[in-house]
Amino acid sequence: IFWQKFKKKEPKPKAVEYMESRGISRAITEKYSITCHKDNENILVFPFVDERGMLQMIKYRSIDPKRTGSKEWSHKGGVSILFGMDQCNMDNKTLIITEGQIDSLSVAECGFENAVSVPTGKNGFTWYPTCFDFMYNFNEFIVFGDNEHGTITLLEELYNRLKRPGSVKHVRSEDYQECKDANELLMKKGKNAVIYAIQHAVPVKNKRIKEVADIVAENLDDKPK
Repeated sequence: IFWQKFKKKEPKPKAVEYMESRGISRAITEKYSITCHKDNENILVFPFVDERGMLQMIKYRSIDPKRTGSKEWSHKGGVSILFGMDQCNMDNKTLIITEGQIDSLSVAECGFENAVSVPTGKNGFTWYPTCFDFMYNFNEFIVFGDNEHGTITLLEELYNRLKRPGSVKHVRSEDYQECKDANELLMKKGKNAVIYAIQHAVPVKNKRIKEVADIVAENLDDKPK
């Protein structure tokens, strides 16, 4: 099933219906080949295809409200890669990285190229060695992770791994507008809010550098000598 040329599939009506309920159009659902499991239409299927068009991983997501336990899992035997690699324009040197597949699709829905998501959440970086060469094709990275209490997930770990100061940006906390992620922002505030958030992403600050404006002036005459 893996490591062969991926053949695009027509999304089933239930998949289109669900994705539209999350603010994602049929066109994007078709482009990324999101469909339902052949035996259960309450299970969405997300194919992870690399930049060469080879299927490397399949992830499933239950949309059954009655289901208990984990709502997402992966098909055994796959190789961990970023979702959406096959849709990237390699001539565009900016890569937008989200924490979930529906978040990356939300970014794509707003007209951005090169929207990808990590496969296993904020703490899972098993994809990084596999995607190392792919990542180094890009000069700029915009992290649109989940906004958790003012902290953007994925950001610190990715910044530390890339070791490329100035190349990593992130969506500002205030531009989430009290939403958790890109999809919630899309659904509650609309496309313009997502576009604004990405266009106003800011570089990661070097923790060892302090802005002059932030330095509190002190009277040196009052210091003990």
